[in-house]
Amino acid sequence: MNAITNVTPPAWIKTAANALLFQLCWVACVIGGNDWALPSLLLMIVCQLVWITEQERLYPQAVAILPLISAGIIFDTGLLHVGLLSFSQHDSIIIPFWLMALWMAFAFTLHHSLAAIVKRPVLAALFGGLGAPWSYFLGSKLGSITVNEQGLIIIGIFWALLLFIFSHFQQRGDHDE
Repeated sequence: MNAITNVTPPAWIKTAANALLFQLCWVACVIGGNDWALPSLLLMIVCQLVWITEQERLYPQAVAILPLISAGIIFDTGLLHVGLLSFSQHDSIIIPFWLMALWMAFAFTLHHSLAAIVKRPVLAALFGGLGAPWSYFLGSKLGSITVNEQGLIIIGIFWALLLFIFSHFQQRGDHDE
């Protein structure tokens, strides 16, 4: 029994699990809203802490992703205030918790399932500039968010810059080690 619990799965399984957990969290948050955001985010966090992220890498990864999460939440809240994003049945001054949970869940992918993309600043920028608006667009089609064409363009630009900068700092950090 002890030999089974000490078996470390191959890296590709952890990468695939991380990607799958994010996709499940995205669906749960976008369709289930705040009701499903916390349970799905907690599942992703527990899997990250227990199984996917090596213990010695937890602190450096947390330090790297916290500014990204903060920037995303502040940016989306700004879009909410200028009327480029809106949410049905939401009247808070900040974005709904389910969108904050998505920012947190996405950040967990950057050192795992998206690590190969994040290692290349231009590829990271392209991924952010195209993938993020697509995600918001899909969320609007599922009725969880309202965003117009101008909002999607601004989201694409923001995400391209955000992931380019994140990638650049990650590269600097890799060279410093």
